[in-house]
Amino acid sequence: MDESQANVAFTLAKEFSTSALTTTMDMAGKVKDYIQRGPEGVGYLCFVGGAASVFLGLLGFLDIAGILMSPLQYLVNAYQTGFGLVVCVLEAPPEWLSNARLAKAQRFIHEFAKFLTTFGGRGLFYLFQGSLDLSLDTYSLTWLVGCYMCCMGGVCIGMQYGLLPEYRDRDPPQSRDYIGIT
Repeated sequence: MDESQANVAFTLAKEFSTSALTTTMDMAGKVKDYIQRGPEGVGYLCFVGGAASVFLGLLGFLDIAGILMSPLQYLVNAYQTGFGLVVCVLEAPPEWLSNARLAKAQRFIHEFAKFLTTFGGRGLFYLFQGSLDLSLDTYSLTWLVGCYMCCMGGVCIGMQYGLLPEYRDRDPPQSRDYIGIT
């Protein structure tokens, strides 16, 4: 490679890295804006992660030969698809809850998986889901979604413990089925 080709390659690499850094900073700013919106914004970010998990889980089923070669991979894809669907149901925008099936699914999850009704419970679930993605591949799209879900889990746990104090979960009302002595 002569000097002129090296200069062109260096200029191209510099331009690409500057563009990538600018795009990353823009995306980080948008994520920060959504987090500052509170539960609705964080819910939207988690919904996007859940949708990505569903997409990648379904994409993993396309490798038909893999069912014989690595059945555990297929099982994990089924888990990821299911977990992604749960995230999408939990974090569905309120205007979508007019759909009776979606509202029924959300009530079912809230009744039988009560830990998912708090930011902390959701955060732990998202950390688990993200760590499962991280264990599958290294430096792939699945790995990136795993990092994203782990970050969303950390944000949700942070919200549970006061990252944004105005959005912290409130203590549920205490039942008065007993006689209190004061």
